[in-house]
Amino acid sequence: MSSSMVEITFFGRGGGQGAVTAAQIIAQAAIRRGLFANSFPEYGAERRGGAPVRAYVRLSRESVLAREPIERPDISVVFDTRLLSVFNIPQITKNYIVINALSIDDVRQSIGKFSGKVVYVNAYEISTKYLGKPIVNTTMLGALLKVLDLVDIDTVKELVLETFGKRLGKSNVEALEEAYKVAEVIVL
Repeated sequence: MSSSMVEITFFGRGGGQGAVTAAQIIAQAAIRRGLFANSFPEYGAERRGGAPVRAYVRLSRESVLAREPIERPDISVVFDTRLLSVFNIPQITKNYIVINALSIDDVRQSIGKFSGKVVYVNAYEISTKYLGKPIVNTTMLGALLKVLDLVDIDTVKELVLETFGKRLGKSNVEALEEAYKVAEVIVL
């Protein structure tokens, strides 16, 4: 996906899924590539215990001045299928929904009608394999990179290593790489 500005919203649950961190890593990767970017979170009233969290990212070849929440993202990155209906994601998303789901059938049942494309990955399985727990942020970044060409996987991997340190960073990079390889782009 390439245009003058790409708007991305990450939809997660508070309490450790990592949506805010993932958004920050993508914004930093864009900046390292010479682009302009901003990233900021929006929390619900309660920040823990699974309350919905949104993190917004704007990437552009020109200065990014907008600071308000993104109402119609080009790409929605959905960490949990239960958030689809909470935020009406299929109706507000323009081009791509990158989704963590247990199966393609789960994706079809959860999304319903959507005019764009879906990038499906079982991030729970991959993150549990590499991290020992279902913290899906770097796994979802791997799936996102299937359709986001403004940043490259090597820059994102460098930032993951810097963010998580040598030992934990290596496991997160492995999860990111596998998600990038196995994520499927489908039309419903």
